[in-house]
Parts: sequence; structure tokens; C-alpha cells
Amino acid sequence: MAYPLRARGEIADQQICERVNQLLETVGAKHVADLLPSEISTGLKRSVAIARALAENPEAVLYDEPTTMVDPLMARRLERLITNLKLQLNLTSVVVTHDMRLVERVADYIIFLDHAKIIFSGTYSEMEQSRVKLVQQFLLLDRVDFFSPWS
Repeated sequence: MAYPLRARGEIADQQICERVNQLLETVGAKHVADLLPSEISTGLKRSVAIARALAENPEAVLYDEPTTMVDPLMARRLERLITNLKLQLNLTSVVVTHDMRLVERVADYIIFLDHAKIIFSGTYSEMEQSRVKLVQQFLLLDRVDFFSPWS
């Protein structure tokens, strides 16, 4: 995570260490500072990746499927992190996801794509009212309880 800070060559190693620790604390991952990537979970790797992105003090952050392949608890943690960063740092967040629960909780404005074409744009409440069939199918899938045929 220190690489972008070192690459610029503008700040001393001590300041880099302090900044890395601050960023890890910001994303709730300070406890993994001395671990190898293979020793931390997918969700914590995502948090560290977010911290690495923040090292450059961006105006916007792109999150690509942030809750994919993480357990529901980590998904909620990442959701809160994205929301907190957006509010506390005034960051524009672009979240690419298929997770409609995440969309509902973090999105101010939604663009729904199908084959690289916009089929819906608007707020979540407008999306719920949309008559676009694919949009409604995505929303419905998150509301349906699936039962095992073996239960």
C-alpha cells in the first residue's frame, strides 16, 4: 500500500509509515498491517485495496463488485465503509455491482446497464417503479427466498 506514496518520492519513510497506518485504521484493517496477503480474508483484502486507493487522495473511487465473494457480515462492513468514506471524505463513489441490496443502501443515483446500453437511470425509489423488465427481475431476485428442492 505504500508503493504509490514511495513512487512519488515526495515524503519521508516515517511519514509513509504513518500514512499507511492511518489509512489502515480508516478502513478498519490496522490489525492486518504485518500480515501477508495470503493470511487475510477476501473482505479484508478489499478493505486494504480501498486504503491503497485512498493513499492518492482521489476525488472519486471506483469499487468493482466490492461485495462479491465475501460473507454477508463483511458485505455490510464494506457497505458501511463505502458510505462513511463518501460522507466523511466527500468522495464520489462509483460502485459497479450486481448486489441490489448494496445498491439500495449506498446509491444516490443508479445507472443500470444491459449489453453496454443504459436501460435505466435514476434513484432507487425510481428504479423500484421502473417498468423495465430486466430491472424488475434484478429487484425481485433479492426479495425471493430460494428453497432447496431437498428440504
